[in-house]
Amino acid sequence: MLANRLSIFLVVLALAASAGRAIAQSTPPQFDDLAARAAAARDSGNLPQAIDLYNQAEQLKPDWAEGWFYLGLLQYNSNSFQPAIEAFNHFLQLQPNAPPAMALRGLCEFETAAYDDALRDLDTAVNKGAANEPRNEQIIRYHLAQLLARDGRFQDALTQYQFFAVKQMDDPDLLLGIGLAGMRSTALPKDIPANARPILEEAGRAGYVFLSGDSQGGDTAFRQLFDRYPKMPNLHFFFGILLFTHAPDLAIPQFQDEVAISPSNAAAHAILGYSLMMIGRFEEAKPEAELALAGAPGMEMAKIALGHALAETGDPARAAELLNQVLQGDPNNLEAHLGLAALYSRTGNREEASRERKLCLNMAR
Repeated sequence: MLANRLSIFLVVLALAASAGRAIAQSTPPQFDDLAARAAAARDSGNLPQAIDLYNQAEQLKPDWAEGWFYLGLLQYNSNSFQPAIEAFNHFLQLQPNAPPAMALRGLCEFETAAYDDALRDLDTAVNKGAANEPRNEQIIRYHLAQLLARDGRFQDALTQYQFFAVKQMDDPDLLLGIGLAGMRSTALPKDIPANARPILEEAGRAGYVFLSGDSQGGDTAFRQLFDRYPKMPNLHFFFGILLFTHAPDLAIPQFQDEVAISPSNAAAHAILGYSLMMIGRFEEAKPEAELALAGAPGMEMAKIALGHALAETGDPARAAELLNQVLQGDPNNLEAHLGLAALYSRTGNREEASRERKLCLNMAR
């Protein structure tokens, strides 16, 4: 379903060509001949010969960026992923601001199971616009989504998968990926055994429908799953997360069902506490946030939820302690600063309240 490897990243060819033109003019006599023969072999589809000739040319002129790019691309298309990574390393040393080449390196790193490196490269490349080219977007976002879920960044993974749902791109592996992210699994789709796929694909299908913009259809699909799998952990959490983006009050019953099924689910307690805090149900928010912190003492969302709730219910000292703990690890956390601004305002500390409000305004710009 995803973009054909042979047709992607054509936009980089112009970049590589311009890089080649920017290199100093002095070249060994044999270089021009090797470069011409390498291009001819590449254009004729003779990948092994082209790779050999590009390697020879780079031995003579190691600052030839265009050659390193083509060498990496040809090795990628030949499934020689580690040599491709090395070629892209050379290219990116010469042309650091080349997001498509960084994305290609990330795809190679994915294939060699260097998943942390792949996440770094693909995440950075997407942030710099590598997925803006339609021919590249599918393959980049698909692999990035898998890596984000593997890293525990489930919401970010679902954001990447939403691209496919909105465009109505359907595929069993895609549904499996959505299911894994929604059910908060860090496993990669390729590692899921056949007997474990059906429920994950069903959950992925329900999530896919909701992410496509059909909230009513998604609601129906999830409720059918609840009837079939009434005790399935993280299923209500998945639906709640999707609802939370649009209406936290509608998500609360799903998170309540989740903690009833899985009382030790600290993340579910945290987001339930946070959702209750957001709609002003502070007394109900406190015990949920406390349970989350008992299971995961460093959980940022739980500290924010409890800090806000305590500020509203008469424990300003502990509220300030929790919110400042968040800021120690994340100085630019807007929600923690907003909580402190409200807290200082309520306790009559006008100077600190004014300072926090100014910080919030600057961060919101």
